[in-house]
Amino acid sequence: MNTTLVAGIGLLVALLTAWQVLRSRSGGSRAIPAEWIVAIGRIANDQALGHHRDARRGALQVIHALRQLPKGSPVSHHVRIKLAALLAKDPVYPDVVHAIRTACVVEPAVSELALCVRLRHFLIEDIRQCEELAECLGQIRRRDTGAEAILIARFHHAA
Repeated sequence: MNTTLVAGIGLLVALLTAWQVLRSRSGGSRAIPAEWIVAIGRIANDQALGHHRDARRGALQVIHALRQLPKGSPVSHHVRIKLAALLAKDPVYPDVVHAIRTACVVEPAVSELALCVRLRHFLIEDIRQCEELAECLGQIRRRDTGAEAILIARFHHAA
């Protein structure tokens, strides 16, 4: 009885090990390509060096390049999550998104001019970069109405 139990447990361990090896090998086809890892690493390095504007510019380039991938691609989803995590560490981006969402609680939309006045301690270029990033990540919608842009917050989880 004991030998049968030990043999059964050994066989179970061998099967689990073989299944794990096969699963890890098949994951290679779903791995993130090196070019995306390099791009994310470059953005993280720019941010670590304090070049936040360059990091946001690089994030915008990566997001625009992701549009060429098929819809629902796991690579696209993974890269968007990594970018959102990097942007959360940015000194301007979280404040801009928070200001838009706070303003949209009171009114359905906020004008870009009112946002720039509210965030006057940031450069307009940085605010507009953050607006574009937030729009690409699905956190806000932007409508151009004549000479002024209107920003509308989206209150759902978007990476």
